[in-house]
Amino acid sequence: MMCAIMPARIADGDPSKPITDPTGSGPYRYNAAERIAGARVVYDRFAGYVPRQEQAERTAGGKVAHFERVEWTILQDPATASAALQRGEVDWWYTPQADLLPLLQRSPGVALRVVVPTGTIATMRLNHTQPPFNNPALRRALFGAITQSDYMIAVNGEDRRRWNDNVGYFCPGTPMASTAGMEALTGPRDFTAVKRAIAASGYKGEKILLMAPQDIASVKALAEVTADVLKRLDLNVEVATMDWASSSQRRFKTGTPAEGGWSIFQTSWAGSDHINPAGHAFLRGNGRDAAPGWPEIPAIEDLRNSWLRASSPAQQKQLAEQMQLQAFQHVPYIPLGQTITTTAHRGDLSGMLDGLPLFWGIKRNS
Repeated sequence: MMCAIMPARIADGDPSKPITDPTGSGPYRYNAAERIAGARVVYDRFAGYVPRQEQAERTAGGKVAHFERVEWTILQDPATASAALQRGEVDWWYTPQADLLPLLQRSPGVALRVVVPTGTIATMRLNHTQPPFNNPALRRALFGAITQSDYMIAVNGEDRRRWNDNVGYFCPGTPMASTAGMEALTGPRDFTAVKRAIAASGYKGEKILLMAPQDIASVKALAEVTADVLKRLDLNVEVATMDWASSSQRRFKTGTPAEGGWSIFQTSWAGSDHINPAGHAFLRGNGRDAAPGWPEIPAIEDLRNSWLRASSPAQQKQLAEQMQLQAFQHVPYIPLGQTITTTAHRGDLSGMLDGLPLFWGIKRNS
């Protein structure tokens, strides 16, 4: 999470109108004249910026610009990006495709590092407002068919240093994470038993529309695994292929699939978004005020309010465990695993900060 600062003339403007002036404050300034849509974004060092005299920490602290110019090049083809990094034509590839990481690791002059220890959490979001997933029994039945490692291998490859399974409703390795209810995801996988549970839930063959964006490799892989799971369960699934922008718009439609709505989509969140209930958008149960999927789960909302009022870490931990148990009962979404984000850059660069791709603090070693 970051706090952006804008000039008063923009902040005081009409909130219903788009911002056409990108001028802000910071060590680099956006160069609108040199932008090439879909190909390049340019930032120039702002000589008038005076950094704080303290260590930089992500978007806080002293932001020191060591380069006069930053060019953000957009390369759609991963092989092209990989080759450009190996040849030194680009300095930094923020999120390399998993199957290219072994090649980059062997490449002279290229360095790999983990930029975010909390990684990203993959999720399967279900539409609670429309059949068939307005049925909690059907939502719960899906747990028995979900193998998180299948999703993680599809996204990140078989190197377990790149991912974690056994992921619940809070980011692994953080204070609120627990094993409460995790047997739903870690017990034996039994498709025959899941089919029986689906039949017992009252599922009557309603269409399940799975949104499957094709232009983001990780999301495409998640959707492919989900489509395979649903088909193996003999569910009536339609895989709607589209681009990410279209899926992001469609997810806000509340109608049936025939009316342009949806049943399932996959997305990933920064692990830091799942550290506690305060900022965990998918772990809300406030109905139409919730994120798309719109689960209405009063028990989760009550526990969240209690967590916010808790007077000790021990109380918070206990309440978070109860929230996780409720989530396994009502299924606001299904956790699919944790990717450990690895970035690749030229070996002569140093000073990169964890988290977002930030340009201050980076310098080239002489």
